[in-house]
Amino acid sequence: MSDSHVTVRLQDVAKRYRSRDVLAGVDLEVSSGEVVGLIGPNGSGKTTVLKIAAGLVQPSRGQVWAMGRPLHEQPGSVAPSLGVLFDPPGLLPHLTALSNLRMLASLRNVIKDPDIRKWIQRVGLDPEDRKRVGAYSQGMVQKLGIAQALMESPRILILDEPTNALDPESVNLVAELILEQRARGVAILVASHHLEEVSRVCDRVFKVVEGRLLSAEEGDLARHSPDQRS
Repeated sequence: MSDSHVTVRLQDVAKRYRSRDVLAGVDLEVSSGEVVGLIGPNGSGKTTVLKIAAGLVQPSRGQVWAMGRPLHEQPGSVAPSLGVLFDPPGLLPHLTALSNLRMLASLRNVIKDPDIRKWIQRVGLDPEDRKRVGAYSQGMVQKLGIAQALMESPRILILDEPTNALDPESVNLVAELILEQRARGVAILVASHHLEEVSRVCDRVFKVVEGRLLSAEEGDLARHSPDQRS
C-alpha cells in the first residue's frame, strides 16, 4: 500500500456465501479527509463491502488494507482506529445510553466520561436520561449508534444507513457530523439507499450493482466536489 494518503484500500475483493457470489472483483480506495458513498438496494452487496473494509468479514478473494495494515493476512483483525455504525446498532436494551457507551468505551479505554457525555449530547440525547435503550424509539437508538461510532475520534469511519429512522432535522445533523469528521482528516465510507443524502457529503459516489462497483459516470450518478455541496 504505497500511497500514504490512502487510508482504506480494497483490491480485487470478492465474497461468496455458500453458492452465492455477493461481491465480484471490487476495487475501492478511501483517502484521509475523503467521504466515499455507496448506493444500492438491499442485497446489492454494499453492506458486505463496508464489513470487509472494517475487517469484520473476511473476503473470499482479494486484499484489504486499513491504515497500512493488511487485514486479508490477519483473519479476525479489525481496522485500527475504527468507528462503525451498522443497522441495527449493537446496543444493549437493558442499559441506559450512558451505560451502553461507558461499557463500549471500557473495551479500549481511550476516552473518559466527559467525552461520552459530550457525544450523547451532540446527537441530541440526554446523558442523564435513566430510560433503558430498549424503550427508545428507533430514531433515538440510531442517534446513540452514531454517538458510539464517533466518540473515540476514529481515523476510519464506516456508516451503514446512518440516517435510518431519523427526522429531517436529525438527517441534517448527521450530514454536519460527517463533514466535521471529513475536515478532521477521517476516511469515511457511507452506504445508503438515498442518493440525495449521500450526495450532500460525499466526494465520490458509487453504485453497487450485483456485487460490483460502478463509477459515478457508469452508474449515472452525480459527482460532487467539496466546494459544490449544498
